[in-house]
Amino acid sequence: MHLWGAEVAAAPWLAGDRTASIRRPVALDEYAAAAGNCGVDGAVVVTAEQSGAETARLVTACSQEALVRGVVGWADLAGDIDAADLSGLVGIRHSVMSEEPGWLRRPRVRAGIARYARAGLVLELLVSRRDLGDALACAADHPSMVIVIDHLGDPGGADAPWQARVRALAPHANVRMKLSGDAVRPAALDVALDALGPGRLMIGSDWPVSSLRVPLHDELGALTALLDPLSDSEREQVLAGTAIDSYGLAV
Repeated sequence: MHLWGAEVAAAPWLAGDRTASIRRPVALDEYAAAAGNCGVDGAVVVTAEQSGAETARLVTACSQEALVRGVVGWADLAGDIDAADLSGLVGIRHSVMSEEPGWLRRPRVRAGIARYARAGLVLELLVSRRDLGDALACAADHPSMVIVIDHLGDPGGADAPWQARVRALAPHANVRMKLSGDAVRPAALDVALDALGPGRLMIGSDWPVSSLRVPLHDELGALTALLDPLSDSEREQVLAGTAIDSYGLAV
């Protein structure tokens, strides 16, 4: 889930009437209250803003909270990576979809990711489907680095081009995909399960953005209902095991 302070609340992507109810600081106690009747006993906080200051604030705010098992922050992949910037993090996230096409292939970015890979943390990518080929190249370049692709990589209607890109990711064992956002539908999940298997899929959330559509209880209920055809062990893998293994979380 996402938490944010005043800096993010004023970000342009939260402008407009539709997001007025979440255009404010969102703290952990609000999530904890919403998650209390959802069977959630641990979660990963993922930054919603590409800001070193916001990342540092999240680490400080969550470092002593039992509900938070890890924080995924942000660091400048196109610049120098200071070890201090990675302190307290289980991974770094970048919104590739907000960059120009081909951003992941830029020499400075590729060099930065290579330096980052040696830090041993997860690289989490928010991508549109146009970027899945670049994510594939990144996974091939850094087979020891776990790469998590948010929101199933923008499946839309799970059309043939998206399916082909997801299946192309399958041979790269370091790639994971997150079931999150409003685009997770049975057809997309079936493709991801067939290509990657439950051991490389993890349930997520887009809370509090998702609360603009439905309460957290309904969001998680709909996502877990999609897993009903799986065995108990497979469900457990998607609900917890993949995230624990991928991020190296303490349980």
